[in-house]
Amino acid sequence: MIALRNITFLSIFLLYAPNSTAEVIVWKEVALENFEEQTYSQKNLRTKLEKDTKLPELSLSQNFTAPIPGSKQALVLRIPKKANFPFGVYFPEPILLKGFVKEIRIPVYSSQSIGNLTLIVQNQDFETRQLSVTSLNYRGWKTCTVPFGRAFDQNDRIFLQGSDIRLVGFFYLPNENNASSQEVLLALDDITAIVRDKYRPLREKEILLED
Repeated sequence: MIALRNITFLSIFLLYAPNSTAEVIVWKEVALENFEEQTYSQKNLRTKLEKDTKLPELSLSQNFTAPIPGSKQALVLRIPKKANFPFGVYFPEPILLKGFVKEIRIPVYSSQSIGNLTLIVQNQDFETRQLSVTSLNYRGWKTCTVPFGRAFDQNDRIFLQGSDIRLVGFFYLPNENNASSQEVLLALDDITAIVRDKYRPLREKEILLED
């Protein structure tokens, strides 16, 4: 009787074992923008205020970079008291995201203002949204993580054609309590994304799964 039970258990194990193999998902970190290969100027700054409004000072610095391996240059924004108002800083060209993106990582320097920084993203329907990057109520460099996996529908509308999700830039929003009371220093360094291949086949080859 015991032998029969053992044979039955072995038969069930062999029947289901091939289907119990864990799926291996390979995530990798890819560079999106290192602020070393493109030109940035005051033209990358935008505000909805009057045309002659004083803008923050934008520059690229090799002497003020994040404490991360390989960083050679960072984007630095010095925001005088008279320019401490909401504004956007836009990439020279939108950054097209490839693969399925789990999160975006951004080293951000703050001089301990009370403002907030958001990431401007355009989805495949050309709708623009802002994802929170960080509150700027700290001093020094900090690597900020922006969860991305469920923020947008990343499935391609047409099989094997890109979903065309783009990073457009950043938006700075000062707190109303300090909007005109202090000079602010803000810096951004190497932006990366944690991604995997877009499609993961299920056991039935004609079915595809995206989280």
